[in-house]
Amino acid sequence: MKRAPLLSFDNIRTNSVYTRTNLVTIKNMAEPYTDTPALWPKHPMSEQAFDTLVEKIVQTRAAGMPVVWSMGAHVIKNGMSRYIIEMVRHGILTHVSGNGATSIHDFELAFLGETSEDVAASIEDGSFGMWEETGKFINEAIIQGMHAGLGYGESLYRYLERNPEQFPHYEDCVFVQCQLAGVPYTCHISIGTDIIHQHPSVDFQALGATSGRDFETMCQSISGMEQGGVFLNFGSAISGPEIFLKALSLCRNAQLPMSGIVAANFDIVPVQGDSTPSEREPDYYYRPRRNMVERLVGIGGEGMLFHGLHQVTIPQLFHRILERKRQLGLTFKPLTYTNKLDAAKFTLFPVSERSDRFHFGQLLKPEQEEPLEWKGQEEQPFTEFISSLKAIRLCGKSILVNLGGNVIGSGVNLFLIDLIQQGFITHLALNGAAAFQDFELAAFGHTEELDEDSLAKGKLGMWQEPGSRLHAALEYGYGNKMGYGESLMHAMEVEHDQFPYRDSSLLFACLKQGIPCTTHITIGTDAIQQHPDVNFATQGGASGRDFHMYAHTVSRLDGGAFLNFGSTVTGPEVFLKALSISRNLGHTVQRIVTANFDIVQLGDYHSKVGYEDWDYYYRPRKNIIHRPTSLGGKGYHFEGLHQETIPAVWRNLTSVDSCK
Repeated sequence: MKRAPLLSFDNIRTNSVYTRTNLVTIKNMAEPYTDTPALWPKHPMSEQAFDTLVEKIVQTRAAGMPVVWSMGAHVIKNGMSRYIIEMVRHGILTHVSGNGATSIHDFELAFLGETSEDVAASIEDGSFGMWEETGKFINEAIIQGMHAGLGYGESLYRYLERNPEQFPHYEDCVFVQCQLAGVPYTCHISIGTDIIHQHPSVDFQALGATSGRDFETMCQSISGMEQGGVFLNFGSAISGPEIFLKALSLCRNAQLPMSGIVAANFDIVPVQGDSTPSEREPDYYYRPRRNMVERLVGIGGEGMLFHGLHQVTIPQLFHRILERKRQLGLTFKPLTYTNKLDAAKFTLFPVSERSDRFHFGQLLKPEQEEPLEWKGQEEQPFTEFISSLKAIRLCGKSILVNLGGNVIGSGVNLFLIDLIQQGFITHLALNGAAAFQDFELAAFGHTEELDEDSLAKGKLGMWQEPGSRLHAALEYGYGNKMGYGESLMHAMEVEHDQFPYRDSSLLFACLKQGIPCTTHITIGTDAIQQHPDVNFATQGGASGRDFHMYAHTVSRLDGGAFLNFGSTVTGPEVFLKALSISRNLGHTVQRIVTANFDIVQLGDYHSKVGYEDWDYYYRPRKNIIHRPTSLGGKGYHFEGLHQETIPAVWRNLTSVDSCK
């Protein structure tokens, strides 16, 4: 197997964060007891649902059951920290969680009093994210925490506790105030997406180990909802609802009832929960709707979706809860969690019993399939894009392609494999779900578990052979200095009898072509991370090696192209971080053709949008189409299903002779 080169981060140049101009400061944070909350909600049905949620939260806490809070980074960036802290102090929240970016902004506010750099200005010179104190302090905290057996969130707190003089603003730090109140604070990270992953001191094994412990803590908190509870998710469109689902699955596997749970999602995305959209609509793939409404209802719970800005919805929630608590004269007692989950006692099921959505025989065959109609293939932007890719290939430049989890189940592997063989893909990047599904397809000939009643039966994701084989491949590969993708490819190479369908695998195609196939995971969101064999340190370390390989490719992407299919967070975030690293190290990476393929409708994606618009927060718009191309090149967005767009790309490219 040809090993991919890694880009060293040792010579990355960092700057003092104290020289940075920030967009958010302690001075402009919201004040819970002096601000006047804006009116919300305005629709009568939303008002009724919101009243129901407030009542449920109050009664849940009065009954001594959990209310778990999950959030994305914009909650902190929008100045809402003090509201969360006050909800913790009043006993409303029993667990607070966030993604990696959330913890970074919270941490910076604690020692700097400010956070949130101007990304558009700093991405061009490679200074984006390269802040010495932020990277040094947090990575030190994580490494020390790993050795002490701590989770990610507690590691940050213990570091501050040991160095109090460095953190003058701890009163406004969410993770500090949670720990002081005895409330768990957990961080759920995606490898390669956070600015501290660019720092020379980063230790991806430590990141995986500590965030893995936080996933276990989250699962224990969710297990406290066995007779009811409330899960609140603010602005975390993927990791929050996915981790919630995985935790529910483990609890059901442990025979806990998990009945009467209410989940509420607050976001600027205007998605309705009272109907089921078709697979052609973006709402169908919106994780909070699927995991917190559809799937929760299947086990006797209730899901709600609320639309609004955090700076409007959070103050209203806080004041309504306090008002109702006072009206009823209730007190909320601290919650003590008991360990109800034991990995050694989980029940695993043979994969032969599983019903899957996608089977080997459903693969679309390039030489046989009738062309699928796609409205974009005749339009000028697509024609221009195809011409650019042909020119890039003829010049021998790199074409980096990133795939989200829904690509494998769309049946287009054979089209992508042919593009790999013809040299139109020189590096393939997958998220954790895509890599796992491709691995399953190669081994068993089927993937994409149907979850009609598997969550209720405690079977969702709890399959013996896929997890044991993948974890064994990772342990061997990582122990022999391989990355995540390399480990899976090596298993296919040496254990070919265990992978009878490997000729339909993207991983195996990359192995045969001798090109990198890297995997970029989120801790706690993939089904294999429910398996008792999981080693989160290995998960993080192996995916971290892949990030170094990925950064090496990006450092040589000048004059090349980056294509992203269906990955709305990991794909654009990992790419932007690798681009900053490359430019920081002095590599000229300016003339890039970028394209994002998704079912999401952006309209005129070159127009300016504001904070009140949902597509302002759509990562591909900023991190793929605009920011990477500011120094040269051009960015595109194409709307369509993968089974339409990928064959169209293949048809329009393969008139060129094979590049071998």
